[in-house]
Amino acid sequence: MRKLFVIVLTSGLLLTGAWAELDCPPDSSYHIDTRTMLPDGSPNPTYGQEIATGLCGCLGFVDGAVIDGNNIIFTIRMVDNEPIRGIELDIFHDNVDLSYAGLSKGSKLEDVQDEDGNPRTMTLLGNYLEDHLKVLAYSTSRARTTGDGTEGDLIHITYALAEGASMPEAVTFYFGLANLPGTSMDPELLNVVCGYPDENNQAVVSTSTVSVDGGEIIPEKFALNQNYPNPFNPSTQISFDVPIGGDHVMLNIYNILGQNVNTLINEVLSPGAYKMEWDATDAFGSPVASGIYFYELRSKTFTARKKMLLIR
Repeated sequence: MRKLFVIVLTSGLLLTGAWAELDCPPDSSYHIDTRTMLPDGSPNPTYGQEIATGLCGCLGFVDGAVIDGNNIIFTIRMVDNEPIRGIELDIFHDNVDLSYAGLSKGSKLEDVQDEDGNPRTMTLLGNYLEDHLKVLAYSTSRARTTGDGTEGDLIHITYALAEGASMPEAVTFYFGLANLPGTSMDPELLNVVCGYPDENNQAVVSTSTVSVDGGEIIPEKFALNQNYPNPFNPSTQISFDVPIGGDHVMLNIYNILGQNVNTLINEVLSPGAYKMEWDATDAFGSPVASGIYFYELRSKTFTARKKMLLIR
């Protein structure tokens, strides 16, 4: 029998963003120039043309959520290959049982500076307009993000689940509008967004990897623990940790001759701590004999094996 229990999946808002993994090379972004006038008031000679606007910035959703009572908190991540001076987003989702409940800054908007390197703050606003959430971030002190090309949390959005509604397995999001005003073309502040979930390429965000009331800390590395009880009869539990980037994981049972008795796990697992129950049966569900057995946890970067004793 295969029973897999997930103990820990996320650690709260500071760590949820680990699974966005945005691919955003520091290439030039290109957009249609919609400015009829230049900042000095003269006609824009490149109006209607495709122009380079700066280095790419990219947006994406973390695949996972944080659960706090009836609230579900989703995280948007950003890669900023040049400093960003604000955001303008129109965010749509497909679940009628979720209503907008709040907004908070991620690390990208918390760690901002002005042109002289002085710490500053950004104002963050959220307003629900009929069928979507409008999000704005701006600064009157010309604050900007670090623009270091690394991925980080941009904003955390809280939605309230309607009373009596069941928790959705996934929520689909997309941006109807995504503006990231860069600074390399300052003072024109042209949009540098290159990649984001739009209506034709929507983001499906799973809520199966969740944390209740903040949860515990995500494991920093793989670990395979001693089974309990040991010796055992008729079943035992095997606990192990999967860190961020753990990818495909296998948990196999071998007899003393090195023959594979059963494969308990053979799949991609989200980061977290797990417990697997083994009821001393083989791959066909037949009981195995008393004796010494080995269980092995294996991934691309980790292998560990431990011994256990079955006494009938």
